[in-house]
Amino acid sequence: MIRLFLADIAGCLASPYRAFDLEGFGQIRAWAREAEEAGSVLPRVSLMSGRSYGYVEAVTQALDLHAPVLFESGGGRFHLPTGTITWNPALTPEVERELDAVRAYFLTEIVAREAGFTLDYGKRAQAGIVSADTAAMARVLPAARRFVTERFPDLHPYYTAHSVDVVPAALTKRQAVAWLAAAEGLPMEAVAFVGDTIGDAEALGAVGWGFAPRNASDEAKEAARTVTEGAVIEGVLEAYRVCIAHNERVRAGAQEVVL
Repeated sequence: MIRLFLADIAGCLASPYRAFDLEGFGQIRAWAREAEEAGSVLPRVSLMSGRSYGYVEAVTQALDLHAPVLFESGGGRFHLPTGTITWNPALTPEVERELDAVRAYFLTEIVAREAGFTLDYGKRAQAGIVSADTAAMARVLPAARRFVTERFPDLHPYYTAHSVDVVPAALTKRQAVAWLAAAEGLPMEAVAFVGDTIGDAEALGAVGWGFAPRNASDEAKEAARTVTEGAVIEGVLEAYRVCIAHNERVRAGAQEVVL
């Protein structure tokens, strides 16, 4: 059975810089609450987002999620009921010093010189910049990637249409899912994940059931087991319904065996 259902936020639960679908949020919140009941066939709901702690905490509270969630692409783990944060062991002091150097580069060479860019503030396990101007992001991306790859082999740049996120090379989303699954006492086969970018691809192929919404990148779609007909949150809702149906079939089969 799928015991834990992870969803990315930007590109999955919501489009960047667009209003949340509160009706869709309400459905996920209802499922998340039901999943916490004893004997429920529903998988627990969690998040794995590249966004900072504060943003992920707010979405976690809005959805009333009791399962631990991952922020900064798994750099940290947050548990709402206890209010606790646990940092990924891949975030070493040396890696933090390298991330500080990348932030300094972003501030002086991009944010100070390019209109519409800002540092992705509030992050510890990543160094990032964001912009609503996708053309400008595409323009600065080659230099940013070159700076990171030539100077810091222990870091890896990921990118979307609106952001560049530089993370420890040892801290992949696949590693983060495995870290969370181990903490929850689950095999990877019991985890489902919905992701939409190239940075999600490795994790999508490593979990029990990987989903990509219709709006996902080609790399995410190729890695996923299922590409949903719906885009963004409609795809997440569709993926969760698939997991419910799968769990019901597994439980029914187990009951038949017992009988």
